[in-house]
Amino acid sequence: MMFTNTLLALASVLTIAAAGPLHVFRNKTELPAKTIFQFNQTDTWIENLAVRPNGDLLLTLLSPSASLWTLKKPYSPHPEASLVHTFPNATGLNGIAEVSPDVFVLLSAQYTGVGEPVAGSFAVWEVSFRDSSSSSFSPSIRKVTDFPEAQLANGIAAVAPSREHHDAAVVLVGDSFAGSLWRVDARTGARAALLQQAPSMSAPSGGALPIGINGLKVRGGYAYWSNSALVTIYRVAIDARGYLLAAAKGTAAVETVATLDSSPFVDDFAFDARGLLWAATNSDSKVDVVRADGSVETVVGDADEDTVAGDSAVAFGRTALDRGVLYVTTSGALPNNQREPAKVVAVNRAGFH
Repeated sequence: MMFTNTLLALASVLTIAAAGPLHVFRNKTELPAKTIFQFNQTDTWIENLAVRPNGDLLLTLLSPSASLWTLKKPYSPHPEASLVHTFPNATGLNGIAEVSPDVFVLLSAQYTGVGEPVAGSFAVWEVSFRDSSSSSFSPSIRKVTDFPEAQLANGIAAVAPSREHHDAAVVLVGDSFAGSLWRVDARTGARAALLQQAPSMSAPSGGALPIGINGLKVRGGYAYWSNSALVTIYRVAIDARGYLLAAAKGTAAVETVATLDSSPFVDDFAFDARGLLWAATNSDSKVDVVRADGSVETVVGDADEDTVAGDSAVAFGRTALDRGVLYVTTSGALPNNQREPAKVVAVNRAGFH
């Protein structure tokens, strides 16, 4: 998600935490990639994306406005982009997550500059396409709650409803500045802090980069997050309702999943069907894949390339036509402090093993 443009681009080496010595082999596999959409303004920044059940992409803009865009049929020769909605009392959007089929929750705020939110301006919104026709394309939009406690509400992840709580709509939200994890009921707006000022979610005191917890995912009974300043991915066990398990309420219960030893940043990430972790490195301008044995491969881009320069988020296609495609969004940042309009890149991972 967010990053500081002045960071030096360094080579990444991703390692998986293990009980014993681990030999890491750094490889590079250049997967086919192409830009499928690009804005025509250089001040655009795509912060995050989600994939609808029909395959269309939803793109949140951090700049120049708090706008949600869609990219229809991204797998087609000519995807069609259009504005869905611009949110009031905000200048930028952050994370987005699907809480139930075709119902999404996202975060908005006012900013005075990149990474400079206005205190007390955060809000949580619901965008529902469930009852909209394909012809009218008019989703219902509802403010779930204001979120004045948030300093920088950034990543968001949905907790899948359980059998016992099948009608629940719960998201977890990470606060990058406060180093905290929140649980938000997307139906009522009720919220509670699960972890606060956690070392694994915070940026080091006095460091140049104040962004801690960033990307956030829920998978297999765990909440996973990236800490951008520590360049590390962590996880903690949660129950079916999105609360920390009783044994996981201490900071010692937080597990280290992966660390990019020499990279300046780790941003959003996604898991594929095999459990491989695909991470956007943003200022390093590449996507890395980490395997269970600790080996890592750069599959597209590099610090001095513009293929996915400034990559801010990643997500996999959901239709039969693009399940082998990783969609990558960018902030518009290029190497050497240059800029281009933000874009969406399709990476063909079908042949990756």
